[in-house]
Amino acid sequence: MAMLRPFTAETLAHRWGVSATTIRTQCNEVKLQHFRLGRLFRIPAAIVEEVEQCQRSASDVFEADTAFSGARAGREDVISLRHVPERKQNQNQKQ
Repeated sequence: MAMLRPFTAETLAHRWGVSATTIRTQCNEVKLQHFRLGRLFRIPAAIVEEVEQCQRSASDVFEADTAFSGARAGREDVISLRHVPERKQNQNQKQ
């Protein structure tokens, strides 16, 4: 198996569609395994692949949990928030 070159913060940011600052922050907060060459962050390709695999697995689980067939019987879990003009008018009349 060939050794893949580690990612820079910039190249990984481009791959994941985030900013390089976000990658550096994740490294500083020890959320992303990395090593440093002086001031430069390097993220091993194996770590990137592992994180991406975990993200895909979590995504698959989420889709399976939220998938349903047919229409829902009721929407008891949804709270509808809407503007009620009558209340606003009543408040204006009191002032």
